[in-house]
Amino acid sequence: MGVDLVPPKVCTYDCVYCQVGKTTKKTLRRKEYVPTAEVLEEVRDFLLTGDPSIDHFSLSGSGEPTLHSQIGSIIQGVKAMSPIPVAVLTNGSLLHFERVRGDLRHADIVLPSLDAVSREVFVRINRPHRGISVEKVIEGLVEFRKVYQGQIWLEILFCKGINDTEDELLQMKRAIDRIEPDRIHINTVIRPPTEPWAAALNSGEMERIQGFFGEKASIISEFDRHPLFVSKIDVKEKIIRILERRPLSFVDLSERMALSKKELEATMQPMVKEGKIKTRRFGDSVYYEVSKS
Repeated sequence: MGVDLVPPKVCTYDCVYCQVGKTTKKTLRRKEYVPTAEVLEEVRDFLLTGDPSIDHFSLSGSGEPTLHSQIGSIIQGVKAMSPIPVAVLTNGSLLHFERVRGDLRHADIVLPSLDAVSREVFVRINRPHRGISVEKVIEGLVEFRKVYQGQIWLEILFCKGINDTEDELLQMKRAIDRIEPDRIHINTVIRPPTEPWAAALNSGEMERIQGFFGEKASIISEFDRHPLFVSKIDVKEKIIRILERRPLSFVDLSERMALSKKELEATMQPMVKEGKIKTRRFGDSVYYEVSKS
């Protein structure tokens, strides 16, 4: 279950592949973007009425969740309510701050991303805030590993012709050896990206990279860094809320909504006719997204 901690699209990066869209507020300022008490109340309500079989709570956001100044209190608050593990999905850009490393120390799993290690590629793929350097990001991850007792699952998204060169991969492997993650998750562009020129690697290329990184590496079929938790709203509003975060195929949306395809189609057809949502083709698939006003 995903818990959104920042509004769209407040982030430290403006990644070319992001499925949420362009960053509207690029910042390093940490503050309580969503009231902590409100987040914990939503989690409490879910535990009383939601699916008891969820694997973990994912603290994320339509941006960078560690920008939320009270993320440490939220992690501890969720863990006080339930034994369900807490995972944090972060781009890792703020881990060079000791306070942020301390905030995440009670999480069970931290999933930071590291898409580049050279300055040129880092700027090209992640388009970071001017106050962030790739050297700071790597050092933050190295320092976090020294103090963090939980699992670190490093996530890397590859864009064809950007961060998949031999030189970049060699540098990345050296950085990974220093970070010592428990797992390495690799993927490529699988949903409509912010920039239409951000292209996917094919399966053979991904398998070659997996082999290069070794036994810790696995290719993940889903790379959703922006899970959404919505409660107490009707189906149409929930569809809008989900599609505001990222485009989804009909099948993905049916699974996410826990609705049959027939039920979902009956709901979505009027929304398309009314212009509330629209379709967009990416590769061989058709995705639904919110119509821009």
